[in-house]
Amino acid sequence: MVPIKEAINNGLWLHCEHQYGYNTYQFRLKVNSFKIMDLKEVDDPEEIDGLDENSKLYMLGIEVINITKEAVALHSSVDFLLLIDQDGFKFPIFKERHLYRVSEFGKKHRLQRFDLNELLPKIKAVGTIIFQLPDDDEAQYSLSIQNDGFVQEV
Repeated sequence: MVPIKEAINNGLWLHCEHQYGYNTYQFRLKVNSFKIMDLKEVDDPEEIDGLDENSKLYMLGIEVINITKEAVALHSSVDFLLLIDQDGFKFPIFKERHLYRVSEFGKKHRLQRFDLNELLPKIKAVGTIIFQLPDDDEAQYSLSIQNDGFVQEV
């Protein structure tokens, strides 16, 4: 696990690796920003499904480079990212049709880049992913990956 604040402040590139099926997937990740999403900026925010009370949506601006030898689907790579808080609670990416595929907000913030497209080897992909997190301004989050994968500094 790598603390998000540390990754941003130090401009770290992170090596991410995990197993999915019989394959091992690897990619490099750089975190550019982590901020609370302002729902007032979203066109038709009432169309967002699955948003719970006492939660906030956070935008994680990232750059990703696939270092697996072939193109990989996002559901085999970036979709496995997690945020883990200081108490060990795990939060997966918040995928939601309106935000990622329909809204102008999603287009402006490049949410679609990490929704439908594959990651080609050695080519940097830049965009944003969303996390639904508790309404806790004191929480500290670290990046991790599912399926006994790991995230470490390069």
